[in-house]
Amino acid sequence: MRILIADDEPLVRIGLKSVIDWKGNGMEIVGEAADGAETLEQISSLSPDVVFLDIKMPKKDGIAVMKEMRQLGSTAKVIILSSFDDIAYVKEAMKLGAVDYFHKPAMNEEEITAVLKELQSEATQGGFSPKQPRADHPASSKADDLREGLRGNSGVMRRSSHLKEAGIYVLLFSIKHYGTVIKRYPHEQPHILPDTVDNIVAEVLGKEKETEYLRIDDRVSAVLISNSELKSLLASLNRVNGLVQTLTTALKRFVNVDAVFGISDWFSSFGGLETGYAQAQTALEQAFYMPEPSVFYFHFCKPVDPSSLEQSDVLLASMKNALREGNFKKFKEILERWQKLVERARCLNEQEARKVYEGLLFMLDERKPDAEAAGTGETFAELSASFNRVIERATAEKDSSELKLYSLLIRNVIRYLQEHYTEDLSLKLLAEQFQVSPNYVSRLFKQEVGRGIFEYINEIRIEKAKALLKDYRYKIYEIAEMVGFNSQTHFSTVFQRLTGVSPKEYRNDEG
Repeated sequence: MRILIADDEPLVRIGLKSVIDWKGNGMEIVGEAADGAETLEQISSLSPDVVFLDIKMPKKDGIAVMKEMRQLGSTAKVIILSSFDDIAYVKEAMKLGAVDYFHKPAMNEEEITAVLKELQSEATQGGFSPKQPRADHPASSKADDLREGLRGNSGVMRRSSHLKEAGIYVLLFSIKHYGTVIKRYPHEQPHILPDTVDNIVAEVLGKEKETEYLRIDDRVSAVLISNSELKSLLASLNRVNGLVQTLTTALKRFVNVDAVFGISDWFSSFGGLETGYAQAQTALEQAFYMPEPSVFYFHFCKPVDPSSLEQSDVLLASMKNALREGNFKKFKEILERWQKLVERARCLNEQEARKVYEGLLFMLDERKPDAEAAGTGETFAELSASFNRVIERATAEKDSSELKLYSLLIRNVIRYLQEHYTEDLSLKLLAEQFQVSPNYVSRLFKQEVGRGIFEYINEIRIEKAKALLKDYRYKIYEIAEMVGFNSQTHFSTVFQRLTGVSPKEYRNDEG
């Protein structure tokens, strides 16, 4: 397999070349490129099988390169290289056919090799990745024809499928709580569940006209339906819903699993199958945010607001900066805002959200066993909760270890402030408590901690106030007094300055 590496950072190119035993894995690096224009020249002259493509490069960025690759007729698989805060660009690249993406700061040999091996296997076995178009070729089986049909190859569908070009729908379904369900089966025989699902679906569809079935991977399967004998859209949709109900009942009865379905709009010709597949995939991804429904229709899916992706990227960049500065309090505050944004806007799919969390853990240098087990949830809420536990522990440990870097006096001052933040604190009081001059303790604190004592005290008080604001038993002026402020006006001023919103706005947002 021939590899082209396109990235404007020499260290990234060197790292990719060095980290993998290319020859031993039956692969060869045939070229390198440092900008988009050079990348297109290399693709045209070298005809690589796989291109590692940086999303942001001089002259032409990765998106422009991929668009021109299509125009050139290149069938090379594209693996995107990005930063954590390039999600908007990554999503566009995936729509253009990228097979996967890696965040450069967190990519490792095992993940890269696994993806390349999978592509290598697909090349030799005629495997399938619906997002990646490829040149037409004689189909070796019904499954291959269906795969080609989902890429938009109408000819093979007319030649060998049971479908007619009328009232066509694409259904995708997956098993809920797959990670838990698969544990029922012997570790060495993970294929039993998907094979059983195949048999059940084949039995159900055996009684139906104009249907086809294709297993996409162990977790996701596709059912294609046409309705040439039905005269109305309503009748076609009723048939689709009936079939979904029949499949749901059969899977529950015979395998005791719950399925979730994503259903495309209808299409009048095979040329719509590629779009239908993308629509069904978008619909199925809604389960990541809404675990209760079992059926999602693309027709009712709200398109992702581009501004939410931009906001997500901005917040991710801010989180990265906070981690670089070692400001874990600020990092966790921004993380909370990012999580609320993503959950409200539903702007990331499961893979994208997981990679963000994994990247953050990488930046925290968190490689403990429980960190590796994080992210076992199947919904955004579950995923966030599992990663948050690891992040909370990691940041707490780093805060504790950084405390050791301070002098004994400042460590003791910090502990005192954390215990007595509700009291009327002053430099004079601290000086008397620790038997030093007020100027000395003030100067040393700012020198070691990076901010003044009273700024630090206010940060503690506001953090405590945020927790109390979630409890509606307390009025805002009561909370101000509880955390050590002498007036509600002063409390509100400090709260607005440190959080960007008023106490009342924060309470309403949390509620």
